Amino acid sequence: MESHLVFARKYRPNKFSEVVCQEVPVGAIQNAIKNNRVGHAYIFFGPRGVGKTTIARILAKRLNCQNPKETEPCNECQSCVEITKGVSNDVVEIDAASNRSIDDVRELREGVKFNAMGGKYRIFIIDEVHMLTTQAFNALLKTLEEPPRHVVFVLATTDQHKVPDTILSRCQDFVFKKVPIIDLQDHIERLAKTENLTYDSEGLFWIAKKGDGSVRDTLSFLEQVVTFTGGKLTGENLKKILGLRGVTQQIEFSKFLLSDESSTKAIEFLEKEFSLGSDLQKFIWEYLDFIHTTILVRENIYDKESINFTSEDVSLIQKEMQNFRMETLNLLAERFFQIYERVALLRLRSSYETKLYLEIQVRKLVSDLNKPTVSGLVAKIFELSQMIQKDINHLPAEKPKSAMTNEGIEPIQKTSDLDLEAGIKNTFSGVEVDENFPQID
Repeated sequence: MESHLVFARKYRPNKFSEVVCQEVPVGAIQNAIKNNRVGHAYIFFGPRGVGKTTIARILAKRLNCQNPKETEPCNECQSCVEITKGVSNDVVEIDAASNRSIDDVRELREGVKFNAMGGKYRIFIIDEVHMLTTQAFNALLKTLEEPPRHVVFVLATTDQHKVPDTILSRCQDFVFKKVPIIDLQDHIERLAKTENLTYDSEGLFWIAKKGDGSVRDTLSFLEQVVTFTGGKLTGENLKKILGLRGVTQQIEFSKFLLSDESSTKAIEFLEKEFSLGSDLQKFIWEYLDFIHTTILVRENIYDKESINFTSEDVSLIQKEMQNFRMETLNLLAERFFQIYERVALLRLRSSYETKLYLEIQVRKLVSDLNKPTVSGLVAKIFELSQMIQKDINHLPAEKPKSAMTNEGIEPIQKTSDLDLEAGIKNTFSGVEVDENFPQID
């Protein structure tokens, strides 16, 4: 029985044209090949899973290809086939994470002396090169600066700042970027069609979002999703796998916090989440992300690539959260970040302890939200002064002397039309909170 080949290996690019969204480094390498200006040492920087080692292998195949097609390898000759299978004697791949000592580099330097056996070049690909020790870097330095004419070095790393400047100065460097979500969605949609999978746009969005800009991570998660769902890549299935609560629940929780004077409904919401086995620390972070996204949406400065919500969710946020004050949303974001930070710092031993702490903070938050802010007080005082001034302006211009007191000043009469005490109460009720404003007893 033939063993199963996972998507990350099955759909690994074999040509430059198959690489996803790395036009700058790929274009530069192809120009070097076209103009016969291939360097002796390259260093690739970038996040995991975006094609650094893959492009190094494609470069190795093109340099030793027996029947190249312009800047692309043929992938059919003996050299290309051996490199694809990983059995070529002319391509040496070294994992610097496990071969990082000076002895490993000395062994590499000895291997550099031998000519290529089946092609024109010997290519040394050193992955995670930043893991080499200082002594190993020093041992590599001279060889990297003046290697034999038949040797090409390709170094790859995710941590550029850990590579010594002496190494960087001897290499041509190429920066690889994270792959945008839209490009990842297009890529896995093509694969889904090839594999005859059922999918919708929301399902592809969550798969691409989970990949976090990494093609390899995206394909690995796609493999997992196909196994779990039987090939049905729908938004509903993906939400279940990822444990996403959905934007409707977060909107509901927001209304409990912001629309009620009592914390009862918000606490009942948390109790229900706890009884369903939800990870409350994850819930805090997801709600913080929701509030932050709401602020970005309200200010119309959000980027589809930087938020964790679909276009349908964004539309719902715009509709349901438009009536809440920006000052209150900013306060919610700040307070929930403080709650998340505190929970992480306390390292609470159980979900019950997290629930207890969260409920205490929510009660305090709801209470604070129903206390006045400085801006709210100023606005209400101004409104009240306008109301009083309006009533004063309606008083008669002159009063008979009989209505005057001994001091010559008319006493203010209490009337049902102007009950100041009731007016003040009605005016100041429901003013938003400012936690930095000193409370008035």
